[in-house]
Amino acid sequence: MEKKILRLLIVDDSPDDAELAVATLRKAGFMLKNLRVQDMASMQAALEKGTWDVVLSEYTLPHFGAQLALDLVRRAHLDIPFIVVTRNIRDPDLVKIMRNGAHDVVMKSQAARLAPVVERELRVTEERHQFRQMTQALQEVENKNRAIIAGSREAIGYCQEGMHIDANKTYLEMFGYDDLSEIEGVPVLNLIEKSDHPRFKDYLRKATTQNPAVPQEFLCVKKDGSHFHAELAISSIVLNGENCTQFLVTDISKRKAVENRLQYLNQHDPLTGLFNRHHFTQELTKAIGRVKTENSRSALLYLDLNEIKDINDALGHAAGDRLLLKIARLFRDKLGESTFLARFSGDEFTALLRDMSEEQIKTSVTELLSSLKETTFMEGGKVFRCDGTISVVVIDKSSENAQAVLNKAYQNCQHNRPQKTAPAPVPAPMPQAAASAPPHVGAAEIPAVDLHRETPVMPTATVDWEIRLKTALEKDGFQLAYQPIVNLHGDPAEYFEVLLRLVGRHGELIHAGEFMGAAGHLGLLAAIDRWVIRQSIHSLAALHAEGRQASFFVNLCPAALNDPELLSLLQKQLAIARVKPGFMVLEADESAVMASPEEASMFMQATRRIGCRFSVDNFGNNLATLNSLREMPIDFLKISGSLIRNLSTDELTRTSLKAIVDLAKSMEKQTIAKFVEKADDLGILWNLGFDYVQGNYFQQADAQLDYEFADETTLSSDTSSPNWAANSRR
Repeated sequence: MEKKILRLLIVDDSPDDAELAVATLRKAGFMLKNLRVQDMASMQAALEKGTWDVVLSEYTLPHFGAQLALDLVRRAHLDIPFIVVTRNIRDPDLVKIMRNGAHDVVMKSQAARLAPVVERELRVTEERHQFRQMTQALQEVENKNRAIIAGSREAIGYCQEGMHIDANKTYLEMFGYDDLSEIEGVPVLNLIEKSDHPRFKDYLRKATTQNPAVPQEFLCVKKDGSHFHAELAISSIVLNGENCTQFLVTDISKRKAVENRLQYLNQHDPLTGLFNRHHFTQELTKAIGRVKTENSRSALLYLDLNEIKDINDALGHAAGDRLLLKIARLFRDKLGESTFLARFSGDEFTALLRDMSEEQIKTSVTELLSSLKETTFMEGGKVFRCDGTISVVVIDKSSENAQAVLNKAYQNCQHNRPQKTAPAPVPAPMPQAAASAPPHVGAAEIPAVDLHRETPVMPTATVDWEIRLKTALEKDGFQLAYQPIVNLHGDPAEYFEVLLRLVGRHGELIHAGEFMGAAGHLGLLAAIDRWVIRQSIHSLAALHAEGRQASFFVNLCPAALNDPELLSLLQKQLAIARVKPGFMVLEADESAVMASPEEASMFMQATRRIGCRFSVDNFGNNLATLNSLREMPIDFLKISGSLIRNLSTDELTRTSLKAIVDLAKSMEKQTIAKFVEKADDLGILWNLGFDYVQGNYFQQADAQLDYEFADETTLSSDTSSPNWAANSRR
């Protein structure tokens, strides 16, 4: 032990004895600073004024002694060696003083023992001080860790012998408990669904050999009995000196919902909720395999609708979609829940009739065909028959494969399909420009137009767009169409893009791209923007009155970014309709924004002050614009459709999109992929990190706001039967 100056307090009435002790310690190598006291008052004063390392005390003094001196040291809360140095002491007194706290007793006749005793007690005192410091440091670390765990967003719980002993606030909230006292002593198995108990017990056993064990998914149970999917990570730790198990619980309900949603979309037709062609073909292959091994009987039913094309041509695809939904419901009602049903293509349906006798198959087909002939569909004041051609192919051991069975069913349908006489074309009314044509232009040069089809739009030079567009503005001759924007990560919030259509002379809808060029030449773009803003807010207010908290993306013309009066109109209309500004998202093309970035930024800032949000359309074609967009108050980046179309086949495109999404996230802007047409693209877009998707895969733009933004947590990967209500409000 390193020798240092020893501050020595001696309690003795004999100067010679005190000097003897001092000489002994100096001889042992100590450098001393010492003081002798012989009564209570002087010792009290010494303890208050000085700092001491060791106290040497005679056992008995006149009106004082070792016991009283020891009491003074204890009341001063000093942790220093207290050694009794005496000439004589009885054994009972020695035992008593040691029990009261003296560290040792040294006889003055054995002065040689004094130095080793002092060295030992100094060493022990130093170790005791270090232990206290380490204990305090450990306590501080534990308190800090406890505070971190208590405030952690991760759900953390502790159990011992299968019972809860501790948990943080997030853990309690996740399982629906208000206080730790409610969960203390509750078995961990109570929080796991019974069907998962065997797997969970096996996981606990593995956790003792694999620390920490690989996380696993379980179905958990809340206090109120509700269930949620969670990922558990278990590790063995020591808590308060005892071995226990730590649970790290992550709620993965949203992730599971997205996975189930992607699986659902990958297997189902988004309109009808029936299985799609790809999944049906897989199931048909399995059925053929079972027939060959189990000697069972199945059949393929193939239905080809006869009227759907005429309805689409005459009334539009929205009417055709409503007919398809009606047929799908009829299909399910007549063939039953156990039948595997699919929408095989646009107007073709298939059903897999499993484990049926020949008589049962004939009966089912006859009833379905009879119901089809009796069912009618009314739309636009016209009545249509839900007629169709049905083909049935029996699946037996001679069936080669799924494709061969489907080809046979299709050929039978085509052979039995009734032949229709093509309707005579009806000439369209002569445009004004043609009526005043020079005499040398013959009538045969004006093309005939089938009124049941969407009328082709004439070139701008031959159509009096000015009259048509001004009339549409005055008499509300435009129509809004809406296309859903779907969240990829489980948020059921409703988003729609508002698209503009012009109602043609024969009721057909003309897309904006076909007349906006003429509107720009005529100086009508600002008026059209105002019409769209007013009608969008009116429609949005009606939705909110129904309790649907939808948001609209409204695309603006480039000139709108320099039109401060438009924002005044927007603010006024929102106030009149009592619509919160946050539900309106103004949208402009990237090229329009970059044409005048300073004006565009000022427009966005004004939009933000009103409370609306802003989106940039067709982003990603030129990444050089990124630096300019970085500082602008933009909420959404809608990625150019040209980058989405080749997503599944072009590795370079996927790499570029990943870079774009990462950059957007670094800018804290959400991304939307538009022109999504295939189910295969959804998984790729989700893995790339896109926030939203939009396209005809979900629904074509329609005047009806009837797309069902299903709560993702209700979707299941169960392939037994589709969820009809989750696909349409019609």
